[in-house]
Amino acid sequence: PLLNKALNASGTFWLYGIICVFGFWFILKKLPETKGKSLEEIEKLMTGDR
Repeated sequence: PLLNKALNASGTFWLYGIICVFGFWFILKKLPETKGKSLEEIEKLMTGDR
């Protein structure tokens, strides 16, 4: 209610959309691609072992 009162309905949805776009971009840049890799390879990627 407080945010909706300060930004109105359209401003609240715009803020939510911007947060979603930032989250999508962050995941795209920071998470490694795991398609076609075995579970062992994924585990090595996530733990930093090479």
